[in-house]
Amino acid sequence: TVTSVSGGTPLPLQNTSSNVRWGPEEALANPSLFQQADFRIVEPNYFDVMRTRIIEGRTFTAADNAPNLKHAIIDDVFARKAFPGQKAVGKRFLARTGGPDPTWYEVIGVVQHQRNVSPAFDSRETMYLTDGEVGFGAVNQWVIRTTGDLDRIAQAARSVVRQLDPSLIVVDLQPMTVLIDRAMGPTRFAMVCIGVFAVIAGILAAVGLYGVLATAVRQRTAEIGVRMAFGATPTNVFGLVVKQGLALSAIGIVVGLASAFALTRAMRTMVVGVGTTDPTTYIAMSVVFLVIAAFACWIPARRAALLDPLEALREE
Repeated sequence: TVTSVSGGTPLPLQNTSSNVRWGPEEALANPSLFQQADFRIVEPNYFDVMRTRIIEGRTFTAADNAPNLKHAIIDDVFARKAFPGQKAVGKRFLARTGGPDPTWYEVIGVVQHQRNVSPAFDSRETMYLTDGEVGFGAVNQWVIRTTGDLDRIAQAARSVVRQLDPSLIVVDLQPMTVLIDRAMGPTRFAMVCIGVFAVIAGILAAVGLYGVLATAVRQRTAEIGVRMAFGATPTNVFGLVVKQGLALSAIGIVVGLASAFALTRAMRTMVVGVGTTDPTTYIAMSVVFLVIAAFACWIPARRAALLDPLEALREE
């Protein structure tokens, strides 16, 4: 079932951008005040279909889809830059959309910023004009919000277009998830590589900790023998070795957490929906490495607990 339809060019995450120069009134006297922004041409109902939150004012209606009205919708990033600390609706700004001379546009609404390049980081401020304002036919892509089987919806959409004009061909009909997957491809590849390196690092840490404790047990064979001769139980010896290993691991985890906090800025463009200082992630990874350390401690600790005190003293 099709619940709503609209159009927009370009669509978010298409790796296509249209740019426009905009500026405040002072830019008429000082052209250096003009700035670059993303530019989108949309049909009425576009923001409803895309589920874009309205922050202030209203969105386009059919009455706005006409030439020479000079109505614009901007996102909240644009509003903060153009009208800091003020209500944006009713204000005007200059934009070069149809030639070298700037045109005045009145803000009728402010919407939530859309990430037009990648879900992982914000793009530039964005302004929206209607298809009628730019020139009917400027919008060449349609967005359809549906429920149900996508293949059946796609066939129905092609059929409707064919009935309207047999010469038209529907191309590149795909769900929005395809655009998201495509935009996140490089980031996902980098995250997979980081994950593989993290697993290798965990294995190397476990092997290194095992080697350190095994060497320590071998060097302290006589000490362990003396402890057991004076009444230390295998459980006491086992706990002694495990405690030493976990203490080393705890120091390593603290150093690792400090380094992770220091490197969070480099990771901000690679995570979506999770903060770079997300406490759940840090706690989970700390627990994982403690478990790895416990397994690495287990073999040397068990070997120490099974030592025969007489043989240990004799070897020494």
